[in-house]
Amino acid sequence: MRRTILLGLGCMLLFSTSLIYGNGKSEIALKGPSNAVSGRKGTVASQSARLLSSLSLEEKCASVLMIPYGGANRFTEEFRERYQRIPAGAVLLFGYNVPPTAREFIDLTRGIREAGATAGKGIPPFIAIDHEGGTVLRLKGITTNLPDARVLGRSSASAEQIRRLYGNTAQQLFLLGITMNLAPVVEPLSEETLSFLSRRAYSEDPQKATLMGGTFLQEMRTAGVLGVAKHFPGSGDADPHERLPKSSAHPSDPEDPLTLPFRSLHKRGLLDALMVGHVRVPSEGIEEPATLSPRILTEILRKQWRYEGLVVTDDIRMKGLSRTEDPSDAVVRALNAGADMVMYLGGDYPTIHKNLVKAVEEGRLSLHRLDEAAGRILQAKIRYGIIPDTSGASHPDRLDRVPEFQRIKAEGDRLLSDLSR
Repeated sequence: MRRTILLGLGCMLLFSTSLIYGNGKSEIALKGPSNAVSGRKGTVASQSARLLSSLSLEEKCASVLMIPYGGANRFTEEFRERYQRIPAGAVLLFGYNVPPTAREFIDLTRGIREAGATAGKGIPPFIAIDHEGGTVLRLKGITTNLPDARVLGRSSASAEQIRRLYGNTAQQLFLLGITMNLAPVVEPLSEETLSFLSRRAYSEDPQKATLMGGTFLQEMRTAGVLGVAKHFPGSGDADPHERLPKSSAHPSDPEDPLTLPFRSLHKRGLLDALMVGHVRVPSEGIEEPATLSPRILTEILRKQWRYEGLVVTDDIRMKGLSRTEDPSDAVVRALNAGADMVMYLGGDYPTIHKNLVKAVEEGRLSLHRLDEAAGRILQAKIRYGIIPDTSGASHPDRLDRVPEFQRIKAEGDRLLSDLSR
């Protein structure tokens, strides 16, 4: 049995390599971007620059924050009123925000989107969720039960089966109104990350993690959902929800296996966004967490790697960071270090927003750095159709999307059944 599984994995890896890396070129790249992300670079840049120039300081500071929706599992006027005051760049939904049916969930995301379209300059937020699969699946009961990355990494499924399953998953998310998926975990599993990642990583093999993570990100992009690869530069030896981990990653080393998937996906044009974790990286000669490190986010990621995608932080309120850092100060430090969007999942985010505005006014955060972060977020929203491009193309209306979602979901259930045989 073990020999059969290993042979299946070997065939999958061989087939995947020829599919994605054949002749030194990427078939993914040859497909071209989807309609949702097909805006020309110059057009996107000029449109985002015009939008950015129209924003007030308060609106710019709101745009770089990812906030929680709240405790309800339906759209509320309370949220609309809060969002009118602070039009955040992204809104994160948790399992307790998910109602029993797809129709109710579509109503919720439509309400959030419409609240964004009527607040401030009318720029909707990313509507985000964690949809890795298996143990991290907020939409369980509504969507197809996508397996853990580890399960798929060990399966004998073909590359085409995996691609179709991920493509179907991405379509389900899009139809439900999700525009940002905080997934996949692309870092390879290692001895130091085993206790935290367990079933959430594809493989100990960086190449395989790259192949499968790349398929996930490509299919999300094709559907119009921004995938956020995580956790850069590595999760380390502990759970950051409890304490600050230490990682043996060495992101400035081109041969570093722990960051190889991020580097490879970036080179292949698939890394539109990544999540930086709260983790110490002693190999780079620093003691501060990667989230707050100019060395990691600016010197290595931006300058050495020449990465231009979004850098999203993990939740600033995690104990791994908040035990030693004041959350308000950490938000400012993360942006100064090179982050573009800061996740703050506390209900007191209005205070965080107020302190962020004050930091710019006092010169603790430069307006140039704020504009850089806000501009990248605007460009991503244009590319992914959250903001209509100059042709007027944007996400389609979801009022009548329930029958289509049910059809796609049924297809996904069949794909999963076939894969499990």
